[in-house]
Amino acid sequence: MGSTKFKKRDKNRFRKVYPYLRVRPKNSYVADKEVIIEAGDISFTDTNGPVTYTFTETFVSTPTVTAISVDSESNNTADVNIFIDSISTTQIQFSSSAAFTGKVHFQAIMVGS
Repeated sequence: MGSTKFKKRDKNRFRKVYPYLRVRPKNSYVADKEVIIEAGDISFTDTNGPVTYTFTETFVSTPTVTAISVDSESNNTADVNIFIDSISTTQIQFSSSAAFTGKVHFQAIMVGS
């Protein structure tokens, strides 16, 4: 996994602003490397997997993924371990340690070189 540094820039500082106009800053973040981030969720319905998700972003290499189970149905069944069965640049498969009904929230991050 690579690392990058983000810098906060005020977009209004790159154009002429006259003293009698007070403009609020419009902040944006700029990285020194290519960064692709995708976040989403998958529904599990009384199953332990595997459940497949196809990425909408195009990853150059295999991303780093974090996942957590969420009790979206309020039935106290989200006390399970979520793990990745397989991962590629186009899709990912999640499974759980026991059958549950709820959602899995995940983040896929790829930092270029």
